[in-house]
Amino acid sequence: MKNIRTTAAVAAIACLAALSAVPASAAVISNPTNTDSFVYLSGAGTGGGQQTQFVGETFTAPISGAVTNFQFTLNSSALPSLYGAIYAWDGSQPTTLLWQSPVVSASAGLLDFSPVGANVTQGQTYVAFLSTYGIDQNGHSDAGSATVADCLPFAGCNSNSIPNLGNLVFANVLADGPVWRQAVNNSRDATFSVTITSAVPEPTTWAMLILGFAGVGLMAVRRRSVPQAA
Repeated sequence: MKNIRTTAAVAAIACLAALSAVPASAAVISNPTNTDSFVYLSGAGTGGGQQTQFVGETFTAPISGAVTNFQFTLNSSALPSLYGAIYAWDGSQPTTLLWQSPVVSASAGLLDFSPVGANVTQGQTYVAFLSTYGIDQNGHSDAGSATVADCLPFAGCNSNSIPNLGNLVFANVLADGPVWRQAVNNSRDATFSVTITSAVPEPTTWAMLILGFAGVGLMAVRRRSVPQAA
């Protein structure tokens, strides 16, 4: 009986070690092509102006998990600052906020964001975007603009064939708030990537499950070893 218990315990520990070592899987949706610029991502407008203060890309989650990274590129910028965000997308506008970054520098070049807790569901559509909406640009209500890197599928860009990549979207801010639009006929896609990492059960969860099964196995062995009454 002692040997059986020892063997079961060793097996449980070995299974726990193996399962804890399994790396999380990741899915990457990427359009690296940068052959054009979306004009413009602007600072806050004045007096009910129609500045574009949101520019982003929709995508469909190929796996369930968490968004751990997304990237955009500014080809040029005279903006002091902006932020990045991820929302659920209902086909025409953002709905539920999943994550928003702090305000960061809007220098030209790669913008890299590392969200925490931005959980997505396989098959659902989301939007990642850059925005200046609500930022006081150093006390100025209209503080410059930036060009967002993109490409045109009708001009040699193959972005429309990239699985799970959606469409470039943007919002002009009117007097009563943002009005969202999409690039007509999938004619633009942002230079963009997003990484989704699948959820992996915590080691403690695996430990509880394995030890539970080991306990059940030991009970079954013990019952079989008890002599039956005549």
